[in-house]
Amino acid sequence: MMLNCEEIIKNESLEEIILFFSGRPGGIGYIKLDQLFVLFRHSAIADGELLLTTQRMYREGMIENRGHSMVFFKRLNWKEPAFMTEKKYGIV
Repeated sequence: MMLNCEEIIKNESLEEIILFFSGRPGGIGYIKLDQLFVLFRHSAIADGELLLTTQRMYREGMIENRGHSMVFFKRLNWKEPAFMTEKKYGIV
């Protein structure tokens, strides 16, 4: 089953989206996150909310980037987003 990124981006909070993608094998690059938000929720890019949220989550120890790569991975304070535990969007 394919993941419906459009529905996730449109319906979930920025923090939960970033937590979800950073917890996947290989993490998520900022550029890829930016592309997803440009496509499905441009307002988060236009007002700087995506950048500010990733910076805050980094400071709070939820995500990390390894070797200044701008690829985010889960960190010590990472927690599973509610939509994952609820198995929304076909997530198992």
